[in-house]
Amino acid sequence: MSEFNIQSATEDGVCHIRLTGRVTFTMSQRFDAFIEDVFRKPPSDIIIDLRKTEYMDSTALGLLAKTARRFIAHHHRKPTLLSTQEDINILLESMGFDAAFDIRSSVGSVPFYLEDIPLLEKSVPMPETLLEAHETLMDLDRRNVDRFSTTVDTLRETVARKSS
Repeated sequence: MSEFNIQSATEDGVCHIRLTGRVTFTMSQRFDAFIEDVFRKPPSDIIIDLRKTEYMDSTALGLLAKTARRFIAHHHRKPTLLSTQEDINILLESMGFDAAFDIRSSVGSVPFYLEDIPLLEKSVPMPETLLEAHETLMDLDRRNVDRFSTTVDTLRETVARKSS
């Protein structure tokens, strides 16, 4: 399972999101647009399922952190993150995700059928999205500042050149 997919379903106000396969920056525009759409009318809860995720890069992690930040700002509590993959759990812990999510291995119920989130006409990763994702990771945990400061500086320069 190396191909990625993002699926969702909303039941009783709870937004369930499942990420499968190798989740990388190539899906960032699609996932970011989906997050924006979800928060037009914030759900009562969010459950993000990573149990079938093989790999996540820093951009995908940053978008998850963005999702948590927006949910916490609205509800003053953490959303749920489901993860049973040992390597993914180690990654989440090292990035400080316990500060943003209630991390569990299971949850009471998950919808039987989740739909693929919509594809975008233009899904090329935008430097602004990559920059926001990495800045969010740096804000999440002080250890991430050293990890991503060079990346963030480079992305800021790219965004500045693009807007000039």
